[in-house]
Parts: sequence; structure tokens; C-alpha cells
Amino acid sequence: MRRKHNVIAATLLLLGIIYLCAQREGDLLEHLRSDDVDAGQATDRTTLRAGDLLRAGAGSHTRLATAPSPYPSPVVTTDLGEEVAIPKVPEQVIPLEAAGISSDHGEQPPDEIQQQPQDQGVATSSIPEFSFQQDLELDLPVDTLRGLSDHAPLHYDPVGRRTYAYATFMATRNPSVKDPYFLAIHSLIHRILWSPRSRTQNNYPFIVFVADFVTPEQRALLSGAGAIVRELKPLPWHCDSGAQKRWNDLFAKLNMWAETEFERLLFLDADAFPLTNIDEMFELAPVQSCIESKLQIDDFTPDQKPVCEPYIFAGVPTTPDITDSPEINVGAMVFTPSLGMHSRLVQNYLKTDHYDCKMAEQAYLNWQFSPLGAYPPTKLEREWGGFFPGEDDKGRLKVVHEKMWALGAGWVREEWERGWEEMKAWYESGEFLEERRRGGPRGEDQT
Repeated sequence: MRRKHNVIAATLLLLGIIYLCAQREGDLLEHLRSDDVDAGQATDRTTLRAGDLLRAGAGSHTRLATAPSPYPSPVVTTDLGEEVAIPKVPEQVIPLEAAGISSDHGEQPPDEIQQQPQDQGVATSSIPEFSFQQDLELDLPVDTLRGLSDHAPLHYDPVGRRTYAYATFMATRNPSVKDPYFLAIHSLIHRILWSPRSRTQNNYPFIVFVADFVTPEQRALLSGAGAIVRELKPLPWHCDSGAQKRWNDLFAKLNMWAETEFERLLFLDADAFPLTNIDEMFELAPVQSCIESKLQIDDFTPDQKPVCEPYIFAGVPTTPDITDSPEINVGAMVFTPSLGMHSRLVQNYLKTDHYDCKMAEQAYLNWQFSPLGAYPPTKLEREWGGFFPGEDDKGRLKVVHEKMWALGAGWVREEWERGWEEMKAWYESGEFLEERRRGGPRGEDQT
């Protein structure tokens, strides 16, 4: 009889596991169907976040209690009245260095972090999830750029004084030189370093930060165009609440705060394109002081020292009318690198119960730089990061934040095509070759 009861208990346990999996799958499907955003079109975090804020109102920085898991362990009952709980799978704990987090910058991050399972490995070709990820049949002078890959980056002196720098981050896992993000970054490099319409007038360098899986060929071609190419160590991250898989690699951006060689960084997403010179954007936000009275427990390092220092964190709000939580769009932002701030950001990013993790690093940085916290952001006008530009925005924006290559018509699409033709003609000119060769081969490998 007891053997029969054990069989029944095991069967019920298996049914409970199946039920839990089905419940979680149903929750995900419901998320994709819910709200006012069509699942097939909700590919931009600005769209998703705006809908969330309209429904839920502004978020709060003050949260000291850990939120309960939305998936508690189920309990099944045998025919003898015994309750059998299905245990949760414990989170994997990995050493700090194995996570790619450097601990040699003075302030010591936690000894270990908790990691959710995540795909690892090098870049591999795959079927695009969205149409804007499809390879583009555009001509890029690959041979010319490859031949210049050992030349020094433009406007960069590794032993000179600290300076400002432009930056972007490449995290595509597509190894093709036809990848749209790879090509978009080439357009971005040209606009910042070379274009007469938009190039830096203060001779600031341009850094293309790359994920560890970006291929050597892609890196060489970016170097050939004049950029500093520098790898960011990965920060493993995973979200079970509906974040797009392509955002899982983006938390490596937090390691940009450790790039203290530069006084300020102006970061632009691969789809944030300057239309004119934007050197002025570095100076728009004043250096602010940390508000010590608003420090939270998450602003303290593991040795109980508060991170409270002067800083800059500035960007265009996606919801400018919501003053207490403007939700800065981090696709075009200015910030000050700092080892202390880097330590603070790295120690907190896995606390996914504290922020809307389906919005990935966008939501995380808005938690860390909440207007209600110790490090409120500086809000910039929309001209410095015009996402979802309309036809009436022509002539009004200094930065267009849009996947211009994927648009079918309009002035933004025309701007993409015009910029690409200008870049291609410049790279194929003898003047470009002369400018790149003037600096000579690089003194050290920046990759």
C-alpha cells in the first residue's frame, strides 16, 4: 500500500512541475499579448516603458524589502493528506572574476554574484528576430579599412591629458560585415570623426566598445575607420519577465564607468545618429553632488562605505511630463566615469526585483539614477536624442535616435542614405587614406 502511495506522490509531483512550467509559459504569452503594445511591434524600450508608466504611474526609488517571487514553490497533496512541496532550483553562484568583473580598481565589488542561466559563446549567425536585424546589402570598402586597421585611432593620445570622448557599444552576435548594427556604427564613426556636417570640432576621440564575442574582422574594420576599439568584460544577466534576448548582453555597458582614462563620455546607441556637431552636449549638464541624505542601502559598498561623490548623468527623458520619474533614455547620455560609481553599479545590477528587468539596462540605470534618490539625473531637451522622429521634426533635432536603415521613406530614411553615400565616397578617396596614414601605425593594440 505504501508503495502505491509513493507512486501516487511521485505522479502528483511530476504533474506539479508540468503545471508550474505551463503557468510560467502562459504568463510570458500573456505579457506579449497584454498592454497597449502589439507584440510584433514592441521592439523598442521607449515604446514599452511609456506604456508601463501610463498604466502604473511613476516608480519609486525607495524599496528596502525584497519582492517575493511571482512563482512560489507549488505544493501537491497525496491521498494520505501529506503535503509535498516542489523545491525551487537554487540560483547558480559564480565567482566575481568568472563573471568578468574586474576587482583591481581600488573599491572592491562583492566577492561573488548570483547568476541566472544565460547563453555563452562567440558570435554566431542566426535567423533575425526582427526585420531591422536583417543583413544590409550595402557597399563598405572592406579592403581599404582592413589595410588601415593597424593605424592609430583618430584624435587619441594614450599618454596625453584626460579628455572627453564619444562612445558606443557593439553587442551584435552576427559575425557578418553586412550586419545592420555593425554598419550603423560605421555611419556613426563617420559622422563623429569625418563628416563636414557633424564631425567633432574639439578633436574628441571615438570609442567603439565591443562585447567579447565581436569578431576580429569586425574589430579590425572599425579600427580602420579611426575608432578606438576596446572590449568590455561581460556581465552575465538574465530576466524571466519578458526581456528580449538581444538585450541580455547589454549590461557590459556598466563597465564603461571604469574607463577613467576619460573625463566624460558621451554615449550613443548604434541607432543614435548626430545630424550636426554635438560637442556642446558634453557641457550641457553640470557636475552634481550626491545627496547624502537620500542614500539607500544599495548605495553602500559591501564594506559599508557609501558611494557619494560628484557626478554627471544626463539624457533625454522618454516621459518629460512625468517630473518625478522622467525615465531617461540611455541611448544618448553623458556621464562621468568613476571607479566608485562603477563599483556601485556592478554590485546592484542583478537585483532584478528592484527594477523592471524586461527593460534591461535602461530600467536599471533609471533606478540607480532616480530623481528621488541620491543621484538624480539631468534632463536634456529632446533635440539631443529625438527618438521616434516625425516628419515635423526635420530641422529640429541634433541627434536622431531611430533605426534609420529600416525605415521605408521620409526625411529620416533620406538622411541615412545621404550619410551612407557621403561615408562611402570619403572612405574611397585619396584624402581619407592620407589622413589615416598621417598618424602612422598604432603604438599599442587598443583591441
